[in-house]
Amino acid sequence: MTVETPIGLTRAVEESSKKELEVLALLSRSLLETVDLDEQLGLTIRLAAEALRADRGSIMLVDQETGNLQITAAEGLPPEMIGHVVPVGEGIAGWVARHNEPVAVHGEVQDPRFEGVNPSLDSAISLPMYSHGVVMGVLNLVRISGDEFIEQDLRFASSLADMASVAIEKASLYARLKDREARMSRLLGAAIGAQEQERRRIAAEIHDGFLQDLSALFLKIEKVRNLLKREQIDDAMATTKEVQDDIRDQVASIRDFIFEVRPPSLDQIGLAPTLEAMVQRMISGDGVTAAFSSELGPDRLPESIETILYRTAQEALRNVVKHAKASMVSVRLDRSGSRVILEIEDNGRGFDARTPKRGHYGLETMRERIELAGGDFHIMPRDGGGTIVGAILPLD
Repeated sequence: MTVETPIGLTRAVEESSKKELEVLALLSRSLLETVDLDEQLGLTIRLAAEALRADRGSIMLVDQETGNLQITAAEGLPPEMIGHVVPVGEGIAGWVARHNEPVAVHGEVQDPRFEGVNPSLDSAISLPMYSHGVVMGVLNLVRISGDEFIEQDLRFASSLADMASVAIEKASLYARLKDREARMSRLLGAAIGAQEQERRRIAAEIHDGFLQDLSALFLKIEKVRNLLKREQIDDAMATTKEVQDDIRDQVASIRDFIFEVRPPSLDQIGLAPTLEAMVQRMISGDGVTAAFSSELGPDRLPESIETILYRTAQEALRNVVKHAKASMVSVRLDRSGSRVILEIEDNGRGFDARTPKRGHYGLETMRERIELAGGDFHIMPRDGGGTIVGAILPLD
């Protein structure tokens, strides 16, 4: 037996499908052309209400800090409702957000899950907007009078919720990209400032140290020449011995200077032995106890990771030497799964990371360098006084 579909009903279904395709096409074009999330969500709820003949509708997003739902876009609601907050778990939208499941209600609302909801709704649907299983918001549509929402309406609304989810994810990715660009710009500025500061330090070190020492050597050698001219051999030999001692000291100073700028051992034997040597060079003595420990194991870290952690430790130890007035400093390296951990601890006078000094290029560069490498950087007070500087970097 063949059942014929009335021509009017067939045309109505075709018209409905055509309208749905037009709405999806319009939203797709808008999704490609704009990064303004408010604009995209406003268009979505307006077209959804129009296509599904809803008297009102709203899109609510989950606030990342509080976890509550907040109306971001609406159609058929008073303007003052924008920004209205609904705790997750309350009402229909709150239940949908908590359970990541769509809900359709028809007629008087008596479901105990939705206590407090306006019981006079003729028909309403709420659908979660999610990505990778995480709910980002809820799309709500309400008919105060007229036909109930049917399964086809729910499927179409689900498609709109999916597109809104894509818009939210796109906006989030764009915001993270802009933030990364801003951080890159800050790092570049901090790196340039730190680089110029380091160049000035190196220039001062060469001028006040090496050049003056070389000038002194020149004068001593000139003295030797004069002594030899007067055939004062014993005095000339004694002065020559002084020159040799000075050259030996100068060689040791240059080696220390090279180690500080870029220690060859970092490339040759790795991070842990190099850091241990740096701790002893910079910290030991003057009543300061220095401790170093490493649980990295025998395997070398990637070269870029070693360089980042070395520079971070170097800057942190410089701050300890210059500012902390500590009697104890410890440096710890550890590996936890696919992450490497660096921690520098001192018992000095402490440091308020919330109010860094203007132009503190070292601190800015440490933080930006670690975070741009995908890691976490923190500075916190130490129990009993002092500071803990920590960095965690992914090995991949």
